[in-house]
Amino acid sequence: MNIDELLKKPTIDLSEKEMETVLKYKRKTEADRLERERLAYETERDTDMGELIALAMEIENKSNLLKQLTHDKMEKHQEKLNEYGKIRSNSKGGFSLMHSNKTIRIKRRRDTQPTWDERSTKALELIHAFLYDTVKKRDKDLFEMLIGFLVKNKKGDLDYASVMNLLSHETRFDDARWKEGLRLLKQSYSNFLKGYQYDFEKQNTEGKFERIELNFSAL
Repeated sequence: MNIDELLKKPTIDLSEKEMETVLKYKRKTEADRLERERLAYETERDTDMGELIALAMEIENKSNLLKQLTHDKMEKHQEKLNEYGKIRSNSKGGFSLMHSNKTIRIKRRRDTQPTWDERSTKALELIHAFLYDTVKKRDKDLFEMLIGFLVKNKKGDLDYASVMNLLSHETRFDDARWKEGLRLLKQSYSNFLKGYQYDFEKQNTEGKFERIELNFSAL
């Protein structure tokens, strides 16, 4: 008796051997179905991923080209502007180009990384000692504010804006630890130029400039 005939028989009429044959067939049928589903899923997944990755790689290549072209052309026009203006500018900072129709522009920004060298460690020791020994006892709110300026980020670096806020209070105290700590903190500071960032902008319907988004997550 073939499997089709066995499947038509009531389960109660099947012999033990026939029951085993039917169960084996059903298990194989189910395994085959699951395998087909797996292959179908993986085929569709791989096809979609291949399409997206290919597009991403194309965009990456074009982004690299755009970055290099932008850098070269901005450098070229800044040099031409220096020549056009007769007197050479020593500016190493921001620079922008505006189209004649006033509806598009390109802006260049310095991408810098503030850093503090080993002298900052001694500076923080002195400042902390002064704040905890003196200021905390006199003015807890002031202490909390000043000590908050010295909190480091997840990378273990001081925050530039916070340090500048701290330095704005330099004349508040005459304690030698405070003065020396701030002096060392200022001496330990340097600003590392990582490169340049470029913003491509166009006017919107309201006449205001808005960025042409090249950042995937910003779209």
